[in-house]
Amino acid sequence: MRVTLIRHAEAGDDAPRDESRALTVRGRADARRLGRVLARRGIRFTTIVASPLVRAVQTAEIVATAIDYRGRLAVTDLLVPEGAAGDVVALLAKLAQDKSIAKSVALVAHEPILSAIAAVLTGRGRYPALRKAEALRIRLPDGPEAAGGPRWRVDGGSGKRERLR
Repeated sequence: MRVTLIRHAEAGDDAPRDESRALTVRGRADARRLGRVLARRGIRFTTIVASPLVRAVQTAEIVATAIDYRGRLAVTDLLVPEGAAGDVVALLAKLAQDKSIAKSVALVAHEPILSAIAAVLTGRGRYPALRKAEALRIRLPDGPEAAGGPRWRVDGGSGKRERLR
């Protein structure tokens, strides 16, 4: 299974509640750029799961459009910023049982949940925070409970791809 962690793009501060903060013009541009970089690299997802916060859903929708994703966008409260990484790993284990939807999974969310998930999936105690509109691709050898290695990172702001292995 390949898991791509995607941090939402830049959001504005003008919403009455944090959950309602929408992407800025720059955030939308960065999410489109990230999606285009993923598409150029031939990245396709069999499943996309997003946090319910507006900025994560918007980022997921923009990336999905850019890579021509035709599946349903799933939304879960497990991916809120202060969520538990172990619960997300359990979700990945459940998804891994169905090979048709677990081949390549994208999780679109926030910090600190994304770096916590990365730490668990890579078997590290800590993992550096992802920047806004950044993607981190991790390959899991035998399902989500087995530690895998980070493969690459993509910065949506610059479009730069950094190979980690």
